[in-house]
Amino acid sequence: MTIENYEKFLEVINSDLKKIFDYQKEYIFCKEGCSLCCTKGNYPVSDLEADYLMIAYDQLDQDKKQEIKNRVKNIKNSDNFESYVCPFLFDNKCSIYSHRPFVCRSFGILTEDAQGNPSFPFCSAEGLNYSKIYDKEKKHLSYDLLLKYNFSVPPKFFKLSNETMMNLPLAKKLNLDFGHTGKLIEFLLKRGI
Repeated sequence: MTIENYEKFLEVINSDLKKIFDYQKEYIFCKEGCSLCCTKGNYPVSDLEADYLMIAYDQLDQDKKQEIKNRVKNIKNSDNFESYVCPFLFDNKCSIYSHRPFVCRSFGILTEDAQGNPSFPFCSAEGLNYSKIYDKEKKHLSYDLLLKYNFSVPPKFFKLSNETMMNLPLAKKLNLDFGHTGKLIEFLLKRGI
């Protein structure tokens, strides 16, 4: 029942995220095969999200599962839990895309954390999302660049933290218990991958 309710939750979340990405499309350069966001992070996930992505993992062929296990082992041995390539990334594509965590679904747009601090996706500094209005030296929005490009809609910062998502009224209505939130690699190690 929990997974079914979580999938209902994701239907709404995906629809809302599509609206956000469509609204901000002038600033977005994500496309299939762009996987920079999957190459350096610690990918925060909840227990529920980890359970859900394991459904997709279990459906992968044995060779891919073994490669993921090898990657997880290499990350564990490197002691670099702060920034690593996602072990589910193959040929610049997510092998569990339909079951990816919220952090992956929402990456690429401007966000605000729970305290209201604005954040640009790191790909802004790499010439991708919001890069036309990102001041690399000051590491924030450049109003001069915003005026220069004369965008039809203003950039907007969205409250899309995992904490915000887990506390949405819809999550409560569907009785979703997200459990503990931690780093993807920790969940994979805990599950024996």
